[in-house]
Formats: sequence, C-alpha cells, structure tokens
Amino acid sequence: MKMLGKNFQAFLLFSFILYAVPCYSLPLKTQGRWLVDERTGERVKLHCANWPAHVFPMLAEGLDKQPLPFIASEIVKNNYNCIRFTFSIHMFTRYANLTIEESFDRLNLKKAKAGVIKHNPFVLKMTVPQAYEAVVDVLGSYGLMIDADNHISEPIWCCSNDDGNGFPNDPHFDPEEWIEGLKMVAQRFKGKTQLISIGLRNEPRGKNQNATLWFDHYIMEAAAQVHQANPDVLVIASGLNFATDLTYFKSHSLKSNFDNKLIFEGHSYSWGGKGNPWVDGSVNKACADKIGSLNNNLAFVTDGENAVPLFFSEFGIDRKQMPARDDRFLSCFSTWAAEKDLDWGLWALQGSYYLRENVTNMEEYFGVLEIDWDRVKNPQVERRLGLLKQTLLDPKSTAPLSYIMYHPQSGACVGEGMDGQIRAGNCKGLTRWTHNGQEGPLELRRTGLCLKAIGDGLPPILTPDCSQTTWKPISASKLHLASKDHKGEYLCLHLEPPFAGNIVTKKCICAGDDPTCKDNPTSQWFKLVETNIEN
Repeated sequence: MKMLGKNFQAFLLFSFILYAVPCYSLPLKTQGRWLVDERTGERVKLHCANWPAHVFPMLAEGLDKQPLPFIASEIVKNNYNCIRFTFSIHMFTRYANLTIEESFDRLNLKKAKAGVIKHNPFVLKMTVPQAYEAVVDVLGSYGLMIDADNHISEPIWCCSNDDGNGFPNDPHFDPEEWIEGLKMVAQRFKGKTQLISIGLRNEPRGKNQNATLWFDHYIMEAAAQVHQANPDVLVIASGLNFATDLTYFKSHSLKSNFDNKLIFEGHSYSWGGKGNPWVDGSVNKACADKIGSLNNNLAFVTDGENAVPLFFSEFGIDRKQMPARDDRFLSCFSTWAAEKDLDWGLWALQGSYYLRENVTNMEEYFGVLEIDWDRVKNPQVERRLGLLKQTLLDPKSTAPLSYIMYHPQSGACVGEGMDGQIRAGNCKGLTRWTHNGQEGPLELRRTGLCLKAIGDGLPPILTPDCSQTTWKPISASKLHLASKDHKGEYLCLHLEPPFAGNIVTKKCICAGDDPTCKDNPTSQWFKLVETNIEN
C-alpha cells in the first residue's frame, strides 16, 4: 500500500467504510476434498466470477465504464464471494515499470482512457502491477476473496493450441520467467489474506504437453517457489488439454500437497468433442456423456482417501443469444455441480474489453454484466445459478442427509405451496425430501406425506399413503423423476416455461433409449441433490 499513493489509500478507506461486508477468516487450507478456514476448520465454498486483467492494456477490464466500487458492489449484490483475477506473467516481469496511462497511450486507446479518467482516475499513474494490486485491495474491502490466476505469459487473448503459450518451452512460455513471475506475485501479496490463491497456469495445451513433466516437475517446482514465497496462499494446478484432464492421477500420486495448500482446477463448456450433440442428438445422452467425462477425467480426484479439492474455475454460456446448446449444457452442468457441491468460477464477469483481438470495446456475450457494466445481462441465468451459490454439504455437519429437489432449467427448488400442492420456487429455505436414491417413495421430510402421480397433465398430490407410490430417476441422464401410472407407464415431473411454479406429470420426453429422439427434455429434468445443511 505504501507505494500506491495517499489518494488511493484515502479512496480505499472510504470504500471500506461505506461498503465493507462480513469477511471470511482467512487464509484457507485443504481438508480432504474441501477448502476450509485454516483457523476454525469451517468449510468455505467458492462461488466466483472470472475478471480478466491479463490482456493489453493490462488493467482490470471495465474501469472505463464504471467506478471500481460500483463494480465490486455488483459482484457482492449478485452473491459471488470471490474473483478469479487473471494476469499475464509479462505484467510483472517485463512491464513492471509501465504506467497504466502509458499502456493505454501505446495502444492509442483514447476513448477507453477517457473513460478511465472519468470513472477511476486513481489508476492512471500507477504501474501495471500497482494497478493490479489496487483492484485486489478494493475487492478485499468488500469481503471478496481473490484467486490470482496466471492466465498466460504474453498479455494477449487466451487460449489456442498454437498461441505459443501453451506449455513450458513453447516459443512464448519461458519456464524460468514463468516461475519468477509467480514468485513476484506471491511476494507482492504476502500478508494480504484476501488473496487466497495463485493459479499456477491456465489451460496447459498444445502438441508439447507431457503429463509427467507437467505434474511431477513443473507444477512441483512452481508450487514450491510460490509456497516458499507466501505460505498462506493456496496453489492451484490445472489439468492438461485446456484444463479438462487430470487422469494422470489415476495411476500416480501427488508428490506433495504443500502443507495442505494444493488444489486442482478444471474447465468445461458446451463445445468440445464431435459435432453439436446438445442439438443434433439425444439431449439426455449428451448430458450423460458430459457428466461421465467430467467424472472420469476430473472429479475423481475428490474421491477416496487421498482426495484433493477440485476448483471448477471456468464454465459459462452465451448469456446474450442463449443458444440451445448453451442452455441445455447449463442445465446439465448445474445438476452435476450441485450434486458435487463444487467450488466454481463462472466465465465471466466482464461486459466488454478495452481491446480484444484488435477490436476495441468488444462485448463479452458470456459476461455477467452488460456492455456498459451498469446492470446484469440476462438475470434469469443468475437465478439458475442460485442453488450453486449455497453450501450444500458441510464436512463437520452431523445432520442426516436429505434431498433438495432441483429444477436446473429454471433454477427453482420444489416444495409444498400454500395450497397444499407442490410448487417450484426460490431455493432459499430449501424444502427437504427423503428418498432411497434409487426407487421408492418420495417423502416431504418430517411430514409423513409422499408424492403421488395421479394422471397425465395433472399436478401430483401429497398423500399419507406412502406404500402405493414410488419414484425413480430414469433416462440416460438420470434427470427425469418418474412414477408409473395405473397402466404401468412412466409419468415424469414437468415444469413448463415460463416457470410459474405449477408442476404436473406428463409423458416422459426422450426418456427411452432412442438416440434419434431430439426433443428438448430439460423442462422435465429434476435432480435430487444431497444436503446435510439444516434449514
């Protein structure tokens, strides 16, 4: 702070007094598959948004659009508790003496610079590293945790297989400079506990990838240097192939967890693989395949005696156009993330970029915020993420497991309405259900009332006669909750858009084995999500 100037110190103090919110007790450590408060042992769940600063001009995006305190308040208001704040290595190794003003001038970003002068003038005379630190300080004053993520070496858009930044000793990935840059970041933030972690490298990739070199040599060396420089921070190691592959650890063990500070990260989007299975094939099969891949390639590290936390630091959708592919992917992914109760980071916060791939003021369609950073883009997506922003599993809880009935397409949870019928509504308060997890009565917890289907197109009822009704998850996705009618045919729970809350049972959509069935079944996707948190 002493290098950042009296004006900024006064600004930060004002922000803290005006907007400060309750903070976590930090730092964090790992405990099996969980992240916990190092002092109390209480679980801390991360629900983050990505905020890039790694791209030229090397300043947190959006400071030309709104004051930094406003942006921070929007993050908190939308119930994110951390920011994955990206940086490039060269910001600290090659551009450490460049001021923000000089950086904008070099790129002739006159309009963006004028916006920064209007909204956040305090950063202009700061160097690139000082401005990065200043944003971390303001975010911390709002009670937000920060993951400093090394996204790339060069300050360019990321990522592709041929960008020269994919793997150590690629043309623009000098491993010695990389580790030196990580050490600089670790040392700079020593004692600032709002910076909870340092991501060692985003999305290793390309033809030179080698699992043994990456995990046993480079990650171990980089993590050791960061841990020595700043023992408080978590160190985050990415899977290979754009953070989709940790399978090396199916046959190998971590050489060190650095005093319970090392965690893994993974990424997933609707693309990848062949074609567009979310639209061109069975959506249930596409979801089953996606979940199978996530479990097989990434989430297995959270299981067993040597479990390690998995921070799912990137997933996202086009919130502006909302193509069917992304809409269906989000419904599928949300059920998986809720079931695992993962720590996660959404791509992305930003509504725009100063300069991306030679285009000024490019809009980010995946952004939480609109292009002017003044409001949320597509608030329905935030509602759909609501359950994921709650802690569902507590390793210290002694409460018995029960279920939340979750409808991912709407983000709603199912409980009893004022009229005695079941309705989909807000997930806060979380009505609990009991079920055997396979096939059996579905009971509204502690009421003695069980759910019963009474006909196609009719709302199911709650009955005290639990012996005559059973429900089971069916279809390839296991996301249809179904019960047989008097003819022995399955009826599935169904919530129609615009999701007014009225649930009926209908004939199941594409619940069989027909791979050519392309109808959209997501209105019938309901997931029984385990929880041991008492409401």
